[in-house]
Amino acid sequence: MSRGQNAVHVMPWDWAAAEPVLATLLDRIDTARAEPQLLVITADAENAAMAAAAIVRVSGNRDVRVVAATASPRAARLLRQFPSQVITGAPAELVALLQGSALKPESVRGVVFAWLDTILGTPDAQPLENLLSELPKEGARVVLATETTPELEALVERYARRARRVVESAAAADVAPLSADYVAVTDASRLVTLRRLLDALDMPRAVIYARHALVREHAAAIVRSLGYPADAVRVTGEASGDSSDPLVLAELPGSREELRRLVGATPRPIHALALPSQVASLRALLGGGAVAPITLLDAAERARGREAALRASLRDVLTSGDLRREVLALEPLLSDYDAIEVAAAALRLLEQQRPARATAAAGTQPMQRLFVNLGEKDGVRTQEIVNAITTEAGIPGSQVGKVEVRDTHSLVEVAASVAALVADKLTGSVVRGRRVQARVDAPRDAREGRPMRDAGPRGAGPRGGAPRGDRPVRSGPPRGAPRGDRPDRPARSFDKPPRKFDRGGAAGRPPRPRRDDA
Repeated sequence: MSRGQNAVHVMPWDWAAAEPVLATLLDRIDTARAEPQLLVITADAENAAMAAAAIVRVSGNRDVRVVAATASPRAARLLRQFPSQVITGAPAELVALLQGSALKPESVRGVVFAWLDTILGTPDAQPLENLLSELPKEGARVVLATETTPELEALVERYARRARRVVESAAAADVAPLSADYVAVTDASRLVTLRRLLDALDMPRAVIYARHALVREHAAAIVRSLGYPADAVRVTGEASGDSSDPLVLAELPGSREELRRLVGATPRPIHALALPSQVASLRALLGGGAVAPITLLDAAERARGREAALRASLRDVLTSGDLRREVLALEPLLSDYDAIEVAAAALRLLEQQRPARATAAAGTQPMQRLFVNLGEKDGVRTQEIVNAITTEAGIPGSQVGKVEVRDTHSLVEVAASVAALVADKLTGSVVRGRRVQARVDAPRDAREGRPMRDAGPRGAGPRGGAPRGDRPVRSGPPRGAPRGDRPDRPARSFDKPPRKFDRGGAAGRPPRPRRDDA
């Protein structure tokens, strides 16, 4: 690896597409040296894990050890016990390894800057500067980027001078841009989301594309388990557009030409599973065509539930609180920003602070009790009810209070501001195979069909009967009169002396002798 091997590759943000570049660098690693020789610097821990997985796939049977520094303490322990030739990680984690002496910079001979667009030009880029200042100047510098930006050019000028440019060829002028919709996924949720996408779109025929054999194998198993015939939904890794059926991209193609070959000459719908960081790459692959997100049904319902709960909370504050102090504090901003923009900024601050204040808020907000028609006889547990509420209504767990699971039903406390929303969203859902019915639990006397008890005026009977003063007075003297004044009972004499206990029985019977009298 030498300075002359500096390069800038403009390509989609896709580790599968970067595998040929990584393979070239791995070929130059000396497996006999058990020390770090190649660093792959990523934007975050998630990409560090994906980079390590790509290197494992590319290395095959070669004895190349790789460590994903997703957490620096774990990576430091592994590097001390099992020295590795390749380390992937975000700048902050790699700096921590340097400071702990787990990473020896003098042995590094190659650095890959993997799609750092999201951190360049921000304060998060400072650890990157600290890291690069410690690394040796010689060695290859390879930059992967989705597009060239001023921040990227500054990075290339400082750390990869005289780098050759490898830019994917532009589409021909007479080729119309393609359009597609996409579902945002993570690498771990890709296959689960594929199944949900097939459920939501209900396509009678489709072609599913995946670059890697393992992904194709799992995708084919999903298609088979859903009951599709092999000729109706076909899983392929070949870029040949021999069909007009809708195209589902379980993984993005490595280049624009590969996508064009997949689509073929006949226009057809394109549905893609893409990481959030790959959306810009998907747009580039399509040649600048329209890219629209697909919101799957259950996710949409949860989002609407969260938004409704948020609006209900704000409405509570607006109707019951005195906001004059806050209005005076925000009024100067209205000369520079629209009121809705100020509200949106305040909402973002609230969402950032919400996790830290969730526990305290749960104990102070007014609660309302709900009646749920599931109980112990249905085998339901407290956590299942809480999960159903947070999932269906889209509210945080901090807005759920005490849950009492009784024999045939349950009583659940939720924040009063979202009680009606929770009851509406929860009703009709299924828990433990039973359809849920939920309603706001009213006090017993206020429930429909039950007349409320009328205590009447003070002194009246407990069920609205005649007042005590109108009832017939029982015979005899009033309470508190001396017993001797009562005509119906003979007066008791209190002049007799008290009888002494003589240890005798009936009158005239001699007393029993004591033991000491014998």
